[in-house]
Amino acid sequence: MTIQNYTVRSNRQRPRIWIEGARLLSAGFTHHMPYVVEIVGNSLVLKRCAQGARKVAGAPARPIIDITGKSCAPFETGDAVEITYMAGVIMISPEGK
Repeated sequence: MTIQNYTVRSNRQRPRIWIEGARLLSAGFTHHMPYVVEIVGNSLVLKRCAQGARKVAGAPARPIIDITGKSCAPFETGDAVEITYMAGVIMISPEGK
């Protein structure tokens, strides 16, 4: 398990969470891997899922997950969050919760 402190950024006046690289790979999120995003309480949970509508972007050596706009709810631009990487799951929670 790895924890990353992160601040929700902005792109075209919309909130954006951009995660990439080795942390994704260590959690099993590889290039083109399908996944789902669920809101659980006050957190976003990303889970690998063969039937997931979303796919990891980027390249095999540098996978990217880009969450923007309403998909960032319950978070807004400037919010401090913790991103926890576990096998097959990424949890984005308010910092310190």
